[in-house]
Amino acid sequence: MLGRFAMSRAFKLFTFFAASAFILGAVGYLALHAVMPRGYVFGGLYRMFLYHEAHPFQYIAVVAFIYALIATVCVARWPHLAGWRRFATIICIIVATVFVASVPGGVLWKIHDMQAGFFTTGARFWNDLSWGASTGLQIGWLVIALSLPYNIIGVITGYAVTHFGFRLGAPAA
Repeated sequence: MLGRFAMSRAFKLFTFFAASAFILGAVGYLALHAVMPRGYVFGGLYRMFLYHEAHPFQYIAVVAFIYALIATVCVARWPHLAGWRRFATIICIIVATVFVASVPGGVLWKIHDMQAGFFTTGARFWNDLSWGASTGLQIGWLVIALSLPYNIIGVITGYAVTHFGFRLGAPAA
């Protein structure tokens, strides 16, 4: 019975984190898209194809899913954190999300590159996906860092959502 309760609590936390992150990320994107010059919300590197601007909700979903996984594990593991420990843990969750989500984000970018006509087959296909993952890890964080003010809004709302998630995740005394 305890296993079912713990699984149910973890599933509820995961659903809360994933839905909150995706909905708030999408609303934030749409609001900024309406007011930013040329509608660009996300940063990019020189001569980089901006697939993340062409398919923003897919990239937001990747980040929301990774965030939900990391936040759920942390809240389930340490539900009673308070004060500076909770603050530090939330900051670590946000930073870890950026770096971990950069890997599948890089793979998604490579898939979008293939859809744009640069499709490879066979062993080269897997090498290209591996290159996407590696490159995502190397520069994905930089694309996020260049995504001002979206990233600042994301950190603030991410902190608030995670803090609330800790309150939801704490078992009743």
